[in-house]
Amino acid sequence: MVMVTQRENTLVRQKQIVSAARKLIVRYGSEHVTVRRMAKEIGVSEGAIYRHFRSKSDILAFLVDDIEGTLIGDIERNHASDVDSLRALENIMVDHISSIEQRKGVSFQVIAEIVSLGDKKLNKQIYAVIDKYLDRIKAILEDGIKGGIIRPEIDTDAAAMLFFSMTQGLVNIWALSQYNFNLQHKYKDIWNIFRESVARH
Repeated sequence: MVMVTQRENTLVRQKQIVSAARKLIVRYGSEHVTVRRMAKEIGVSEGAIYRHFRSKSDILAFLVDDIEGTLIGDIERNHASDVDSLRALENIMVDHISSIEQRKGVSFQVIAEIVSLGDKKLNKQIYAVIDKYLDRIKAILEDGIKGGIIRPEIDTDAAAMLFFSMTQGLVNIWALSQYNFNLQHKYKDIWNIFRESVARH
């Protein structure tokens, strides 16, 4: 029982540290995120951070895993639902934007910030996440072609990349504007252009 409690406490602390890293990246940019700032954010010593992670890179790797779970979870939940492929894709975008606005976690912005650090190991990890993301979106597009609602001549690799890029771009502009517009109001026009470009008429 003691071991279970310790494991639960470790997981809680790890989540607190990763959440602090996410917030600080949004606030200051990844290059200014330090273990000292993370410790101050959650009210612990730097030593307490190092009891759970060996380095800042380890924390960011854990954060990338967390982002992967969120983004892929949004896709898999909507792909499994009983809606057509175009509705599933729109729901995925809405889910991404909703979680971003609620948590100010800005998964797409955090990805861009971590890439900017130039850490090869982290970049490789992020590439694997994005590759998995694109594969999942591509599968939804292919289902749409089979179902007759997406144009059969569509390049599904390019369309999946466009889907990712338009969400990434929207979030980056939102962040650069200091979050001064509503993402859910802005996404619709972008979504409609994407939909018109892939939908079978």
